[in-house]
Formats: sequence, C-alpha cells, structure tokens
Amino acid sequence: MKPSLSCLVFLLLLAPAFPSGAVPPPPPDDVRVVRVIDGNTVVVTPYGDPFKVRLSCSRAPALARGPAGEASQATLAQLVPPGTWVTLASSRMAGDGVEQAEILPAGSAQPVNLTLVEQGLALWDHRPDSLCDRQRYSQAERAARESRLGLWGAAPTTPGVRP
Repeated sequence: MKPSLSCLVFLLLLAPAFPSGAVPPPPPDDVRVVRVIDGNTVVVTPYGDPFKVRLSCSRAPALARGPAGEASQATLAQLVPPGTWVTLASSRMAGDGVEQAEILPAGSAQPVNLTLVEQGLALWDHRPDSLCDRQRYSQAERAARESRLGLWGAAPTTPGVRP
C-alpha cells in the first residue's frame, strides 16, 4: 500500500472511537460542575467521585443572608451551570478538607471568583496567605464599591454584610 492510503485506512479504523458529533474529553486538569451549592461553593467531578470546591479569593454572603446570598448563588450558577467544564487554578486544600480554588470556565482567562467581586456580589478575601492576584481583586472590589454595585448598593438588602 502507498503511505497515504495506509494513513487513510488507519484513520478509518479509528473513526468508531469518536462517533460523529462526539466531543473529545477535556484536558486532564479540568473538572465538570455538578451543582452550585451557594455563592462560595460548587460540587465538581473529574470523571469519578464528586467533591466540593470553595471559591478562593472571594467571600459571598451565605444563603441564609437572604437576597444577597441568593443573588451570589444565582450569578455563580449562571457563570458555571451544571455540566460546565472548568479549570481549578491556584488551588489548595483548606484546613477543613475542602479544596479552595479560582474557577475558570473552559476557554476563559477570568476566574468566576473575580467576576463575583467585580459585580459586587462577593467581597475580596484579604487573607495574607491567599494565592490570588491581590491587586486585581482589590481593584475589582474598589470599583464595585465606587459604582455601588451589589453589596455596596445605596440600600443593601443584607445588613451586616458590608465590611
């Protein structure tokens, strides 16, 4: 057989492995969102057992805080709905055994953590041991505060959430 014909035969033999319309699996570092728990936490799975990931660098109000917590959860669910492939960046294990990470939707360069801070739906987490870009997060919080977005609004719906 000619080399080009043998290559064609080889490719035809591989064709059943990827049915038409099938999407190849994502890179090995990516995980799929299973569900959004609140504005701080999602459940993800690489292909096996699901596990929780807490957003690092930001702190959204708890669901028990009412409309502010619900708005953070709803926005996070819009940014990374169940089934979305995401990359966990700047991740590490917290003391309570829950992984903390910046979460980037596949193909995006901006973490959803930062988007929540920009929209005023979460505060920048000022902890000194943070692995995140302190300048980007502090600027995002300052801009949201100056624009009176979300938690920084003229009449915040959740007393006690503002720093």
